[in-house]
Amino acid sequence: MALSEILVFVMMGCGVGFLGGLFGVGGGFVMVPILILSYEYSNVSPSVLTHTAIGTSLLVVVFSGVASAYQHRKQGNVDWRAVLTIGFSSALTALGAARLAAALSGRHLRVAFAIIVMAAAIRMLTESRAKAEKKFELKERPKTAGLVGVGLVAGVVSALAGIGGGVVTVPMMYQILNMPLKLAIGTSSAAIVITALFSVTGYIVNGMGHPDLIQWSLGFVDIQRGLALALGTVFLARVGAYVSFKTHPFLLRKLFALFVILISIYILFK
Repeated sequence: MALSEILVFVMMGCGVGFLGGLFGVGGGFVMVPILILSYEYSNVSPSVLTHTAIGTSLLVVVFSGVASAYQHRKQGNVDWRAVLTIGFSSALTALGAARLAAALSGRHLRVAFAIIVMAAAIRMLTESRAKAEKKFELKERPKTAGLVGVGLVAGVVSALAGIGGGVVTVPMMYQILNMPLKLAIGTSSAAIVITALFSVTGYIVNGMGHPDLIQWSLGFVDIQRGLALALGTVFLARVGAYVSFKTHPFLLRKLFALFVILISIYILFK
């Protein structure tokens, strides 16, 4: 990669980091399309193009999650019991789903990603303001079984879509476990670090030895672009988390849902 290309990816990473901190997600649904376009322009083999985009995105999610979780923790918006339960539950399915993803075509992965996240976003977008305002305070701690369920789903989604799982865990914690949105976002920021770590491990292991891997890759993970994006995400993830803390929950939820739907439509019809 030329220095100019590295700088472009660092700047893109800044935008991804801000969105990740703002919405409690890893930013994978922004990075995956960016990486796919980059690989298409570089004539990367279709047999590894989407898999490498997803694997590289997961590497970046680890860094962006750590940065945004740090800021959310300072604001008291992280439930560490939920983080550990969701994170390690997701590990049970993340590695297996990564192996499944390695056997699927790139087109199948894109469609699965778009449908999963769009369904969650529409559910959040259609909720009434009155119902949303009932969730400003945590009335009771989520049950362990519910947290495990969220984690199992997050592991599958993370490995298949190249995201930390926040785009699913945030709506599930908010809608099903009745956690306040800001607490769900902060908790998700920390949990996705564990989820993404296991998912990216699966992409590294299952990609090793593939004949069409690009230069400077480790399995299905592009080290050069991944580190450039990660550098940018660390710069602005904490800023996004701070803005999230200052934004009204009802507006934040609408922005989150619209953002996810637009990204899903782009990937589904590309």
